[in-house]
Amino acid sequence: MRTFTRITLALAMAAAIPAMAHAQSNGSANEPDKKSDGASIQLVKTSENSEVQQILDKQRYQHITDIEVPHFAIRTPNNAFMLTIGGEINCIIGGDMGNDLYDANGKAPDFITNAIPVPVDRERRGDFFINPLCSQVDLQVVGFGGTKNQITGYVRFSTDHSSANVVLKRAYISYYGFTAGKVTTLFQDQLAGQPPTIDPQGPCGEISSTNYEVNYISPSWKGLRAAIGVSMPTFYSGSGRYFGHDYKEWDGQPIQGKPVCDPEACSQMCPDFPMWVEWQKDDQNRVRLSAIIRSFRYRDMLRMKNRLDCGWGIMLSGNYSPWKPLTFYGQAVYGKGIGAYIQDLQGLPLSFVPDNSEPGKMKASPMMGLVIGASYNITPKWQVNGMFSQARIWDVEEYAKEACQDPGSVNDYKYALYACGNVFYNISSYLQVGLEYLYGHRMTWGRGSASDSRLQMQVQFTL
Repeated sequence: MRTFTRITLALAMAAAIPAMAHAQSNGSANEPDKKSDGASIQLVKTSENSEVQQILDKQRYQHITDIEVPHFAIRTPNNAFMLTIGGEINCIIGGDMGNDLYDANGKAPDFITNAIPVPVDRERRGDFFINPLCSQVDLQVVGFGGTKNQITGYVRFSTDHSSANVVLKRAYISYYGFTAGKVTTLFQDQLAGQPPTIDPQGPCGEISSTNYEVNYISPSWKGLRAAIGVSMPTFYSGSGRYFGHDYKEWDGQPIQGKPVCDPEACSQMCPDFPMWVEWQKDDQNRVRLSAIIRSFRYRDMLRMKNRLDCGWGIMLSGNYSPWKPLTFYGQAVYGKGIGAYIQDLQGLPLSFVPDNSEPGKMKASPMMGLVIGASYNITPKWQVNGMFSQARIWDVEEYAKEACQDPGSVNDYKYALYACGNVFYNISSYLQVGLEYLYGHRMTWGRGSASDSRLQMQVQFTL
């Protein structure tokens, strides 16, 4: 709580001080707005003030899991300073049928398909849960709102879904198209990833990652924009033991099952480089081509030299709305060594494994993710959604088995399927309820496959 308070005060002061200085320099901020009735600070209902809504929305992230612009904000009459605090309290009630994914996932409501137990424990073929630990709060401070000098500071905190521990989810500053801090990676398409879900995790094949990153997004030119970033890398690699079939010996010494690479020996000196180019008619009609380039350093133990291997990914994503109530979502990604970005593959030590044909070297594993979905707004209060997703990885069979010493481990992973259907009803702008059905299927390299179904409902209060 002390940390949150300090960050909140720091952001408020950071935006307030330059705003006051700017106001004093041009002599206009101290003059009352004609609409303000002489008030120096105004409390604004954002849904009734499109100007304030647009200023706050401009530099907020727009992924379906992020908090929307809060209902209220305070501002100076000329928008030189603006502050808003938002949040969500979300209680999820549900049950698994066919498997016990809730318990296997550490008693968290995230429907993570790579955690589906394989094989199924006959004594654990279902579970019931009530989980209110998907709550979050955020704070946004804006200086010089609505001008070319607009600057935003943003922080968001959330519980970790399985306990009451509070963790920092976002912390960034945005100015003149540049954003720096802990952000949603530029490689992720926030608008095309998925329709809304009660499931906090979302589809298995989605690109979804929060990184320490600096990026730049260009202004729109007739709907055309581009972006590029520099991101702090995270790698999930194999142990370096060789399980290839091409070689049994090297220099007269047996290498089968022996360490031939050391993925922990070298510091990672090169950042990831995410980028995209996009054409957008509006939020519901747009197409984006994204790419990422990454470099992985490791030690060749057979030749006693440091080496570098490249990972890369390319994604096509977008939205299409043939008429206003209906919106389609889609993204397809393929690449090598990008498991840190594909939702179901994060954490699996399989993105980089020893090269079968060249002992001592490592190679980036090929992988893919696919998400398609649709949303239909029956009325302003009712919405129905459906989606399908798949994540898959190739050429890692022996290394997946090696990483899977524990029978309950998630590391023996070949592919997974995810399907979801739900309906939401907005009782008011503050309160929403929903009902959802989920299906997940996990296929392994060495232990067969298993599935799980979940039926759950949500009661969510939004500030």
